[in-house]
Amino acid sequence: MLGAIKEATHGRGAHASIDASSNPLARRQAVQCVRTWGTACFVGEGGEVTLDVSPDLLRRQVTLVGSWTFSTVGQAECARYVADRGIDVDALFTHRWRLDQAEEAYRLFDRQTEGKGVILPAA
Repeated sequence: MLGAIKEATHGRGAHASIDASSNPLARRQAVQCVRTWGTACFVGEGGEVTLDVSPDLLRRQVTLVGSWTFSTVGQAECARYVADRGIDVDALFTHRWRLDQAEEAYRLFDRQTEGKGVILPAA
């Protein structure tokens, strides 16, 4: 992930990142992938993260924010970013479930060992 973000941003890093997985590696990479003066946000519940504070935060003046949610303004900015750049959001999902499989999906999410999933309405 870090290499892809650095490549997409010409080596500068992202302005901001959000981790909703609570996975320790994903959390660390969410901090490491932002540029100097960037902001990383953790919204996933539970879990831990280990950072090397000087290079990961202090020397790059990174802001780390924790939040249960983000505003509709932030959601709209995210949607515009995705739309403006033609980002293939579907490619981010490693698993897809139907609504009647939600219980199974959440059991898998809770293990925090998988990628990203989406629950789709019944077809």
